[in-house]
Amino acid sequence: MRKLLYIILGTLIVSCVGGTATPPSDGLPADSDSVPTIVNIVDTAIVEDSTLLSLTPQQVDSMVFRLTHHYSENFNFLVKADSLVLVPREGDLLTDTCRVYKNDIIAVAAIKTVPGDSIDSIWVKVASNQITMGWIPENELLKGATPNDLISEMLDALSSSRAIWMSAIAAIGLIAIIIGRKKTVKKKDLMSLSNFIYEMESPYPAFFLLLVAIMASIYASVQNFVPEFWQEYYFHPTLNPLVLPPVMASLVVVLWLVIITFIAVIDEVYHHFYFLPGIIHLAKILGAAMLVYLVISWTTLIYIGYPLLAALAYYLVCVATGCVKMNRAPLA
Repeated sequence: MRKLLYIILGTLIVSCVGGTATPPSDGLPADSDSVPTIVNIVDTAIVEDSTLLSLTPQQVDSMVFRLTHHYSENFNFLVKADSLVLVPREGDLLTDTCRVYKNDIIAVAAIKTVPGDSIDSIWVKVASNQITMGWIPENELLKGATPNDLISEMLDALSSSRAIWMSAIAAIGLIAIIIGRKKTVKKKDLMSLSNFIYEMESPYPAFFLLLVAIMASIYASVQNFVPEFWQEYYFHPTLNPLVLPPVMASLVVVLWLVIITFIAVIDEVYHHFYFLPGIIHLAKILGAAMLVYLVISWTTLIYIGYPLLAALAYYLVCVATGCVKMNRAPLA
């Protein structure tokens, strides 16, 4: 287990040292050491005044679209819907309607804004091969496809069913906590509901819950104040915090710490419990973590989560340092 922890740490170091190289956009200087984040593109455009002046109106429109919609021509999508209908438009050589199907990879070939009665609509020309190509409204494309990146696919899968699976894990954890209790909790002993944090006499469970709460608070803060940063990360994800804006870098760093700390928790459980009691103990910790995540993330959206996070942090720090005194349950 400790070898696995060392592997995770090594992966984090390697990911921080090696940037993700991407081809430069038309008219933009090459930046081979970083992914094309909003900050990188804006900074590059500001620094290179001569490049900005040499851009054509089409290139300026393309750059503005890239900044506001987070993708541009030659961007690859993975179809997640059962099928997407592509229709021909004026000037297309192919005049037949065609379809792309689930798990097909499609590339953006062109983008066009079509004036409407009340609001302009954006149509995107995508192609799966030289024959299968056509136009589709942007809203239908984004609903039926995800960026062709494993992290983006995971984020889409988790966000689409996040409330369901997180609530299920929290419920399982709470059931495990209730079943694991050997006596009815009295009013004067309400604190013993969190006995599972102390059973191993280890700081890792408390530290894990604290990191999950911090991650939930940062995520909700991003959604509240800079949602475009999350959209940019969704379209251009990376595990390297050095190429991200500070708030997104802090979210990635905390995510790495959550993973590493949970591995440490598993190692502690492995050394203190037999198999079945260990599984129950991990279920308790995961259930508590999901409950903490849900409460902190939802309350942060209405700003109540910040004082809750501070109170929880104080409590968990006291737990980790032994300031909170309570009766520990016997080890299994």
